[in-house]
Amino acid sequence: MRNAEYYEALKKLAREKREFYNVNTLAFGIREAKAVFKAEKVRIDYWPLPWKIKALYMCEDGDCSVAIQKNLPDEPKLFALIHELKHHYCDRESMINEIISCGDYNANELTEIGAEMFAAEFIFPEADFADHIKSLGIVNWKESNVVHLKRNCRAKISYTYICKRLEHLGLISPGQFKSVQFKKLEEQMFGVPFYRR
Repeated sequence: MRNAEYYEALKKLAREKREFYNVNTLAFGIREAKAVFKAEKVRIDYWPLPWKIKALYMCEDGDCSVAIQKNLPDEPKLFALIHELKHHYCDRESMINEIISCGDYNANELTEIGAEMFAAEFIFPEADFADHIKSLGIVNWKESNVVHLKRNCRAKISYTYICKRLEHLGLISPGQFKSVQFKKLEEQMFGVPFYRR
């Protein structure tokens, strides 16, 4: 199977699982993800993982779990959990047989990119995101447009998610906003959130 076919199959699986679990994009967060994990009989454990690793899928003798960094902000935590859910659905046997290992991005690039695509589609499907973007009527995307989109979008998505989707849709060039510190920009535009004062 070619890479494009593999990725499309994973996006299709994500949409099927969304439908099965009645996922509402605007209401899907950590609590709802935990309910999916419970239904799938996958335990979530908080671990002090190395800083580069957000989460890790493990399964042995039918006991499946995800170790995740507790202090991750909600959007990256949600994305990491759903990324690991793809490993549960698609890569469990390969991991059990030690053919691949979760987190080894260089050795398993196809598998890991596939998990990212699955998570992105599960959390906020590309077609829905494209419709949302179209309704905004923005032609030339600026950093401030990305901040406004993030603040006004009720889906639990990060700035990284938004930029990757905009790149994929051809609305910005690859890496166009790579050096932008969006959290700082957001604070400059709207002030420091009250809970951090």
